[in-house]
Amino acid sequence: MPLVPCRACGHTVDTSAQACPGCGATDPGRKISRQQRELRSLLVQLTVALLLFGGGAWYLWHEYMPTIKAALVKQNQG
Repeated sequence: MPLVPCRACGHTVDTSAQACPGCGATDPGRKISRQQRELRSLLVQLTVALLLFGGGAWYLWHEYMPTIKAALVKQNQG
């Protein structure tokens, strides 16, 4: 009988075990399904995309906003 790590705590359990002896998680030897794996991948991709977009927006805001403010002040004065 092959041993695999528990999905919840990482304790080594048999694939046919009903509960993990370390943490009590039910069906600890079951691997995650394809749908769960794809969902996890999608969440990681969305997180990376949001971080990249947010970082780019922050950079542009701090890089160009002083120039825009100065141009607006100059336009309103003249």
